[in-house]
Amino acid sequence: MRKFVTIAPALIVLMVVAVMLFVVPQLMDRYAVAQQGARISVARNVLAEDDILRRMDRAISAIGDAIEPTVVHIETQPVNGSSGLYSSGAGWIYDNKGHLITNAHVVKSASEVSVEFYNGGIARGRVIGSDIYTDIAVIAVDASHTNFPAMRAAERLPRVGERVYAFGSPFGFKFSMSEGIVSGLGRQAQGGRLVGGYTNYIQTDAAVNPGNSGGPLVNTDGHVIGMNVAIATAASTVGSNPEDSGGDSAGISFAIPLGTIEPIVSQIIEHGSVSRGYMGISYDGSAQGRIGVETSSGETVYGILINGVEEGGPSDRAGVVASDVILKVQGSPVTNAEALSSLISSQRAGEPITLELFRDGDVIELEVTLDKMRPEVLARRLAEPIQLQMGALFSESQNGVLVFRIWRGFPASMSGLVEGDVITLVKGQRFSEISQFFVLLADSGFLAGDAVPVTVRRADGSVVDLEIQVR
Repeated sequence: MRKFVTIAPALIVLMVVAVMLFVVPQLMDRYAVAQQGARISVARNVLAEDDILRRMDRAISAIGDAIEPTVVHIETQPVNGSSGLYSSGAGWIYDNKGHLITNAHVVKSASEVSVEFYNGGIARGRVIGSDIYTDIAVIAVDASHTNFPAMRAAERLPRVGERVYAFGSPFGFKFSMSEGIVSGLGRQAQGGRLVGGYTNYIQTDAAVNPGNSGGPLVNTDGHVIGMNVAIATAASTVGSNPEDSGGDSAGISFAIPLGTIEPIVSQIIEHGSVSRGYMGISYDGSAQGRIGVETSSGETVYGILINGVEEGGPSDRAGVVASDVILKVQGSPVTNAEALSSLISSQRAGEPITLELFRDGDVIELEVTLDKMRPEVLARRLAEPIQLQMGALFSESQNGVLVFRIWRGFPASMSGLVEGDVITLVKGQRFSEISQFFVLLADSGFLAGDAVPVTVRRADGSVVDLEIQVR
C-alpha cells in the first residue's frame, strides 16, 4: 500500500513554537513588571512607615538652622598703598561681646575688614589680634551684631568616624554647608604657608574649598569642634590654605581643634597678644614617641613618654618626672608629639594647666604653671623652615646674623642679599641672638608671605635696606 506523508503535525509544532516565542516573552515581561511593582509598593510602604531618613534630614537641617546664623562672610582690602590682593573667607561668632573668629591668613595685611552676617547685615570689623603660628585671628565688631554666638563643644571631643559639617563661603557661595566624617585626629599637615606653625589638626572628608577658611566645623550636636584651615589636593602641598592650594576639594581637609582655638582666642581678647607657654620637658618628637601603657586596672592608655625634665623648670617644680607618660593636657588627649606641642604652646605663660599622667601603673593629675617660651625654644622649630623658604643659611655674627650661603632663584637672592652680608635689623628691630632673628622674621609674617624689611651691612661697610618675601 502506498504511504502518504503529511506536513500537518510539523506545521502545528511550528505554529505552537511561534506562539510561544511571541506570548512567553510578554508573559515574562508582565511577570517582571508585576514583581517590580510589588517591590516598589513594599519600598514605598517602608518609607511611609519608617521615617528614619526624614528624621535624619530634619536633624541635619536643624544643624544648618542653628549654625548658619552664627557664620559670617569676610572680605578684606589690602593695606593702603600695598600691592596686596583683595581676599575673602569665612568666620563665626565667638561670643555676644562683638568677637568673631577666623583664620589669620584670611585677614592678613588687611586695612579694612567687611563682615556680612546671615541676615544680610554688613558691619565694619577691626582685627584686634592674630597668631600666625596657629593661624587664628579675632575680629571685633559692634556687639549688636553678635546676639547669637555659636555653641562650642565643651566636653564632647571629636572621634574618628563621627559626622561633621563644614560651613563657609566656598568659591564665594556664602553660608554654605557640607557634610563629612572625622577621618583622623592630631594630624600634622605642614605645607604651603603653614610652614613652621603648630598643627594638631582634625582631618575630615567634608568638602572644603577656597572661601571655606575660617568657617566653623561642627558636630551632630550643632557644637563647634574646630575651624577650617587647610586642604590637600592633587595640585597642592598637603596643608595649603584653600585659597592658595591651586585645586579643589579632594576629600582631605583640616580644621584647627577647639582645644587650640579657645586658649589662643582668650589671650588675644584679654591681652591683645599671645604669650606661649613652656613646660620644660623633652620627649621623642617622632611617631614612636607615643606609646601604649597598661594601668593597674588592666586598661591600656596612650600618651607621650617624657624623656627628661628641665631642672628648676615648670614641670620640675610641679613634680613631673622623667618616665611619666602625658595622656591629656587640659582634658584634651595627646594623640602625637605635635599635638602635645600645640596644646602646651597655646596656653598662656604664667597660667596653670592640668596634666593627666601615667606613673607606676596609675593615672594621676598634676597642675603645672607654665613659664614663657624662650626665643631659642621657638627658634628650634622655625630655623629650618625659614632657611628653606628663604634659600639661605645663616650663622651668628657680631651685631647681627651672617648670610654665609645663598641659593639663586630663592627669596634671599631675589631680594638682593649676597653672601657675606650681615643682617642687623628686622622690621626696624635689633636682636642679640640668631634665635631672636628667626622669631622676629616669623612674627613679621615672613612664613605667611608678607614682605619683611631688613637692614643689611655689606662687606665693604655700606648699609642697605631690603625687603624679603616668599613669592
